[in-house]
Amino acid sequence: MKKRLGFFLLVPVMALYACDPVPVQYPPGSSPYPYPAQGAATTPVPQSPEVTGSQRWAHAWGKAMEGVAMGGSIAGPYGAGGGLVIGLLTGLLTADSHYGRINNQIHTEQKKDQQLEAAIEQELARQRELENQIANAAAPAPTAAPPTQPVASQTQPQRPAAMQAPPSPGRSAENTSVAALTKPPATPAPPMPFKNVEVRDVNGDGVPDLWIYYNPQRPSEIIRQEEASQADGRVNTWSYFKDGKMVRREVDTRQSGRPDTVYFYDNDNIVREERDEAGQGTMTYRASYQNGRLAKVERDSSGGGRPDLWIYYDASGGGETVVREERDLNGDGVPDLWSYFENGRLARRDVSAVGLEILSQKEQLPAPSAELTHASIPGN
Repeated sequence: MKKRLGFFLLVPVMALYACDPVPVQYPPGSSPYPYPAQGAATTPVPQSPEVTGSQRWAHAWGKAMEGVAMGGSIAGPYGAGGGLVIGLLTGLLTADSHYGRINNQIHTEQKKDQQLEAAIEQELARQRELENQIANAAAPAPTAAPPTQPVASQTQPQRPAAMQAPPSPGRSAENTSVAALTKPPATPAPPMPFKNVEVRDVNGDGVPDLWIYYNPQRPSEIIRQEEASQADGRVNTWSYFKDGKMVRREVDTRQSGRPDTVYFYDNDNIVREERDEAGQGTMTYRASYQNGRLAKVERDSSGGGRPDLWIYYDASGGGETVVREERDLNGDGVPDLWSYFENGRLARRDVSAVGLEILSQKEQLPAPSAELTHASIPGN
């Protein structure tokens, strides 16, 4: 019974599938409906291509599968059979409209492409026209030949300069305009910058050996001075000033191109001196001054990067008299050996336990003539 029912249902389906729609026929010379509006563009309306049987069957089969899925989910096998039939009928009836929409979309996209190409061509034409206008404007205009003036007769006497008539206002204006066109106005020279550098040749050998730099805001104030004391033109001394007084002086004693000795001043009096005795770019000697007299010297004699020798002077005397000397024997930055002097002679030495052990190992104990005292130092 079910097989017969399915057969009778398939018969109208196959009949509909076998029948292709006949396109509408119009009389010769007539316009298709709907009629174009008055004054509308005469752009030909694209005709939808005829839908083939395979396309109609493919669309109907897709709708049938949708009907099977929907009917099966609702009413099981019977619903799937009904959905199959309904889907086939729906697909066969809507195939023309479906492919018509697709063709309309294709035509719309093609029309957009054509409009874009037309806009591009219009822009290119506008640019070419603009380039032609610029080229025509840049081309020099043809100059007309000046009118020939009749040559005066040689028999006409010339008047003296005092008797000649003054030029008319129109003539004077013409000469001025011609001169303005033929000769550009002179460009004013830029203002000369302030020269804050003075170069001198002190020894008179023709080679500069002194450069003095002045403060641009106060031209009489010196801010820096460079010297070439070796008469070779190479600067080896740099002096810096503040408020007209020297504050620092750097000297290159090794001719290496960089300073290795630096002097610091306060109110034109030296207060500190630093030296790079090894030439490694590190200061290994530092001297302190009081009232311009040497008071203390710190040295890094081992190259460990910090002082290991301290020498104290009597700054109140007339000469450089040593009063005390301290040494760091193990490189920990703490003195281990103290030497005291009276009138420039060694009077007493103190040594820590660590220092005594180091001196014993090196067999460098102080001489018996010097009084050796064991000093108690915290931490030793």
